[in-house]
Amino acid sequence: MTSTGQSGVRMNEDKDFREELERIRGVADMLTTAHARLRDRHQRLAVGLDVAALAVSTWLTAVVFVEPRINLKLTPHGLEFQVWVGLLGIATFFLSVVQLRVDWKGRSEAHKRSFEMYSEVKRECSYLLASKNALIRENCERVLARYDVAAEVGTPIPERQFLIQKRNHQRKVAMSRYLDQHPGTWFPILRLKMWWYDNFRDGWKR
Repeated sequence: MTSTGQSGVRMNEDKDFREELERIRGVADMLTTAHARLRDRHQRLAVGLDVAALAVSTWLTAVVFVEPRINLKLTPHGLEFQVWVGLLGIATFFLSVVQLRVDWKGRSEAHKRSFEMYSEVKRECSYLLASKNALIRENCERVLARYDVAAEVGTPIPERQFLIQKRNHQRKVAMSRYLDQHPGTWFPILRLKMWWYDNFRDGWKR
């Protein structure tokens, strides 16, 4: 390698990475919010589906094994007992298939892992940016490697969800800043004010 090439590599290594870390922290912060919301959303859907499947299977078990006279009370008016048992069996099978097909539990766990990875990236960026010294690449290798791993093995945000999650994150940040000065604000009123300013005025006054 020529001396000019060696000089170029040295300048790249000594470059201050503060601006790049700021960018990475911002991206990681947004993705942390997105994965947290998607994790919770899929968890709620999984719990709801589990409860529905448990309720139907419990009803089916009760109808089959209790006394015949009690069966009449557990069968909707106008339906024969055998027809109702068949409908409950079909519903139980259908919900079981849906559980396997949508795999909301697995999706929730995947977003949870991505949330944890990007949280680590955000935390390490914050530690480095708190330093007053210049941040050269050598000092940032660990967080850069973590960021690359999170991007490669983490669960991607669905394309149709990306802008929605970005909006939710920016709204969260704006609300947090506003609450610093107005801690007594009622959330529904604050959301309404933000919606009004962003859609009918000159933008939210941050």
